[in-house]
Amino acid sequence: MMPNLPVVRVVLVGSLIPDDVRKGYIPEKNKIINFPFSKIIQEDFLEKHNISRIFCASDIFVVSDRLLLEQNIVLEQKLRNRNYGALAGRSLKSLSVEEQEQFMNPTHSPVGGESIYAFHARLKAWLDSLFDNAKNQETFLIIASPIIIRALSACIIADGIKNSFHILNKLDIYPESWSVFSGRSGDWRILTLSAPF
Repeated sequence: MMPNLPVVRVVLVGSLIPDDVRKGYIPEKNKIINFPFSKIIQEDFLEKHNISRIFCASDIFVVSDRLLLEQNIVLEQKLRNRNYGALAGRSLKSLSVEEQEQFMNPTHSPVGGESIYAFHARLKAWLDSLFDNAKNQETFLIIASPIIIRALSACIIADGIKNSFHILNKLDIYPESWSVFSGRSGDWRILTLSAPF
């Protein structure tokens, strides 16, 4: 039965990280990241990977003179950053000890936000849905923030969704980097992880 299932490849492109996040602030809910994605780099990805569809996180705005495969771009809400609720926009240093413990607890949902568990479950469900209508040997380009690429990578590498939290803390995904995974029905292989442009 396994040979009849499609093999897909995902090329994950990490955008820039906003300055306030690099300075230790929790991302705001509706923060849009401007991401300069040059035509030359796009052409390189298309040539090397034979991209058929592009999924762009809804909180990323691609700044480019031209976006290739424009007719095949899906603006994807499920690839947006985690909803931090009442913690959004706050400095990590301003959190009390109790708030820091809750922030790191995978099952805790901040007021008006989502837990790390819910965040990972959302991303894993979206990844699994890629196989539903995929053609064999199809390649998808996913443009999202490094935080999302890191979480997607953890979900791909983990045996179960609960193990993805442990793996998350062992991964670094650099801004303006790319990763490649291939998979069949949820079983994934790492081909490239966080290679700079």
